[in-house]
Amino acid sequence: MVEAARSGKIQRLATNVLPYALATLGPVSTAVTQFLLSLKMLHMLDAQAFGNFSFLLVTSVLSCGIWSALFCAPLPVVLTHYVASEKQSALRALFTASAVGAVVAGVLFFGLGEFLHLSHREAGIFAVYAAFALVRWFARQYAYGNRRVMRAGASDIAYSVTIVAGLLLAPANAPFEILLAAAIVSLAPFGKFYFSAQFKNFSLRALPHYFPIWRRYSGWSLLGVVTTEATANSHAYLVTSFLGAAAFAPLSASALLIRPIGVVMNALTDFERPRFAHQIHAGDIPAAKSSLLLFRLVLIASWVGTALAGWALMTFAPRVVFPPHYSTRELSIGAAIWMAIAAVRLMRTPESALLQAAGVFRPLAMASVVSSGVSLVSVGALLATYGALPSLAGIFIGEGVYALWIHRQTRRWFRTVGVQVKGGAGDESMDDSASARNAPADTAIKA
Repeated sequence: MVEAARSGKIQRLATNVLPYALATLGPVSTAVTQFLLSLKMLHMLDAQAFGNFSFLLVTSVLSCGIWSALFCAPLPVVLTHYVASEKQSALRALFTASAVGAVVAGVLFFGLGEFLHLSHREAGIFAVYAAFALVRWFARQYAYGNRRVMRAGASDIAYSVTIVAGLLLAPANAPFEILLAAAIVSLAPFGKFYFSAQFKNFSLRALPHYFPIWRRYSGWSLLGVVTTEATANSHAYLVTSFLGAAAFAPLSASALLIRPIGVVMNALTDFERPRFAHQIHAGDIPAAKSSLLLFRLVLIASWVGTALAGWALMTFAPRVVFPPHYSTRELSIGAAIWMAIAAVRLMRTPESALLQAAGVFRPLAMASVVSSGVSLVSVGALLATYGALPSLAGIFIGEGVYALWIHRQTRRWFRTVGVQVKGGAGDESMDDSASARNAPADTAIKA
């Protein structure tokens, strides 16, 4: 009897934990290989060149976040809730706007490369990579929206394998070429499924039909993405702008140590949002609370593992990762601050995913606006007073404000949800920018 009970507990634990492992596999493989690429460039490039490379990667990640807000977030709603006559028009608008936007983004990235004094060739290669990366990001969301999860996973794996091959075969000073090859190869798994839809739905005449989507969905999402980015990476823009890329290099180098927990947070958020949405739609609030707790426990375990691995590396073998011209003391302090920032983020990540699943977009955007202002002011003040490394504490302050606001909003939501969720209606009273009836479809389809 005892053995059977123990076996049952182990089986239930495996059932709960295994989906988290599967959800993180593709994104983790992508992040690990990009980490290896950054690590190699850390040793092969001087501080100025590595700072440029890191800054461009940060802006490329930002562009993917913007794409999520502008095009990826509305896509599941269009696919699942629009009637046939409206769906085709909206799909054409999304496909056309995202394709045209990718070309415009490529031009902007070329200009950024020129501003950072890259060679014309390097700036051009990175610009093409950034444009293809945005095409891949939209294709990935289109696959999720049509329940072609394996295609999205295959794209992640193809991206990762190509980067590993590039690290083994490409010249040491060719990071942008490796990224471009990975972005192109990673589009192959989408095949005819995506590209036939892209070409069929491309029409410049459809662009005006994007504006209703913007007013209803994308505007609030974009506000949240931009202000969240300002909270999270204000140091990157301020330090690089005022002190140069060389001053940003040690901050970026120390941030490599927390990249694993960041990847896990993002991957599990994508996994948990749909589960929250289904639970809210069904009115099963106890199950949502249980998922919230399990989500947090998994994140805490990931944070502890990342912290222990970083401590062991910096204590016993820092030069395995970081070259001699980086100060071990400076890197250790930077890594400790980054881990504190990650700890605050993980304390609000489950609540943020829950509120997104409930359709509470406007309060989330407002929380992001306030915290970004706090972060920018704090980073700027610390940068001007104490220098680049202490300015990281400004991000910690901004993230703390963000976490407190989201926890307050979550408590408010739980207080009202008993009335609002009956019948699966969602939390419409708290966000009139998008109905809670649409919110589950907006998120659930990605899992």
